[in-house]
Amino acid sequence: MTAGSFEEFVAAESAVALRLAHLLTGDQRAAGDLLLEALIAVHRRWDRLADRQEASAAVRRELVDAHVGRRWSRVGEVLAGSPLLASTAGVPGFAPAHPDPVPPDATAAALARLPPRQRAALVLRYGADLPEEAAADALGAPVADVRALVDGGLGRLAELLEADRATVVARVRDLAARAPADPGDVHGRVLDGERSQRRHRAGLLALAGFVVLVALLVLLSG
Repeated sequence: MTAGSFEEFVAAESAVALRLAHLLTGDQRAAGDLLLEALIAVHRRWDRLADRQEASAAVRRELVDAHVGRRWSRVGEVLAGSPLLASTAGVPGFAPAHPDPVPPDATAAALARLPPRQRAALVLRYGADLPEEAAADALGAPVADVRALVDGGLGRLAELLEADRATVVARVRDLAARAPADPGDVHGRVLDGERSQRRHRAGLLALAGFVVLVALLVLLSG
């Protein structure tokens, strides 16, 4: 695909991806950050993607990978709530998550209590209405594992919501239909985010070079 068609792809797909991100995170601001992170990653390899279907699958994989991989952020949020570690709130990775301006309903609260991979499997299957194969691709897992995750997740949600599994599936789909779907100027934010990341990497390289230079001067002067 041509790089110029990326803007069209974002315009067509970002609303669906935002819904998925919101179901994964349960938080509007976190969902926007997750979406931006995923689109930046996909844009970097845009010319190597065959078509829009492959690009959509790549976005789903990035969303799930980023969500499931943020274990340290979740630990940091827990630690930040401790009175003994209150001063860590200003340290990156130890700040409490921004609360969703819309209080979650019972289904959202129950989803938040599931382990990340189990939650992702349910969201992919019933929130995004993906077939098992597409959900497995997004999770990077065999179809059998996805089935097990979905089965376990439905059972846990049924307990938490005191409902049968068919009702649970319907409630997850209803939650997906009500998730925010207006991502705003995502394309512009993706380009800005890429520029910021490049500046950040350049700054780190310059700092590393300076440290090496200082070390060499110290060694030579000794």
